[in-house]
Amino acid sequence: MIQMLYATPLKQNYIVNSVIMNRKVSILFILLMILTVACVENLIFIQLHPDGQSYLKFYSRGDSTDIMNGDFQHPFPGQNWASKTSQQIRDDDSSWVQTTEGLIRDSVFVHTPTNSSGLTFELKRWKTSSRFSSYHHFKMIFHGRKIKSNFPLLHQAILTEKKDSLHWLPEALTIIIDKSLKNLTPEPLTINDQLWNQRLVNHFRNTFARIQSLDDLEGMQNDRVKYIRNNLKPFSVSDSLAEKLADKMSIHEEYLQTSLDLDDDTFEIKVLMPGQVVSTNSSSFNRDTLVWSFGLDSLLNDKFTLQAVSVIYAIENIEKMIILGVCILLIFFGFLLIRWFE
Repeated sequence: MIQMLYATPLKQNYIVNSVIMNRKVSILFILLMILTVACVENLIFIQLHPDGQSYLKFYSRGDSTDIMNGDFQHPFPGQNWASKTSQQIRDDDSSWVQTTEGLIRDSVFVHTPTNSSGLTFELKRWKTSSRFSSYHHFKMIFHGRKIKSNFPLLHQAILTEKKDSLHWLPEALTIIIDKSLKNLTPEPLTINDQLWNQRLVNHFRNTFARIQSLDDLEGMQNDRVKYIRNNLKPFSVSDSLAEKLADKMSIHEEYLQTSLDLDDDTFEIKVLMPGQVVSTNSSSFNRDTLVWSFGLDSLLNDKFTLQAVSVIYAIENIEKMIILGVCILLIFFGFLLIRWFE
């Protein structure tokens, strides 16, 4: 009997980017809006061969902006990988399709995109063998975006589809300030370092708590360094701190931007295991193919794991053992008959 543990159901996506300025702006100035359909469909097909090789095919379909925004990148073309991108037009509706396929000969494959903020995953497979069977194990781990632990109010907004970004914006800004200050402080942090950083964080928290509209962030939007420098005036700090802090903030904001861009994506993973599946946490079956369907809601924690186990029985060895057992029984009963007639 197959053991089933279900993946997180797919939810409707609802976050969309709106341009506030003519240039690219931070995610912190983007309002949440509700969408009824996803922009990018991502399909990954994986076939595990009994000899230890794995065939992977990636298929993404959506508009050109979302295909190329780097939130989910295909393995880059090169050795063992072939990729192509094409445009499709149906009933005056234009979309772009990207496909990538290749053969993996190693038991572990780690996908690290060129975009450091992009979605990463690793694929592992291994085999345990006995005289009568071999068990094939599959595990695919998506490294989560850690929204739940790092940005609690944003996590709540995503799950409840609460579209007012001002609900989670002050907390997000404060947490990004905190992370950026830690990045600027050499390890290991002393007690004085921690107290000083916490003092600055509390000061910015109080500043951000007074945000009533995006207009209140106009100064930060137009000149980040000047905005930070003005808020640091009550403290005796170096003139370069504002610029350094702004640079570190942009790194964390880019990661958050990429995380929210993933709300435009849906994922469907199809895996064909060798032999008979005996355990899995897949969402569903399609004949002999395991299927996982999910969206951003499944990627909000530290990781999202897909796993399955299948078995291939050594029929020839089993038949030999059965024949041997029958022969032993015949010999045994033969001796019994001989003793009986004596």
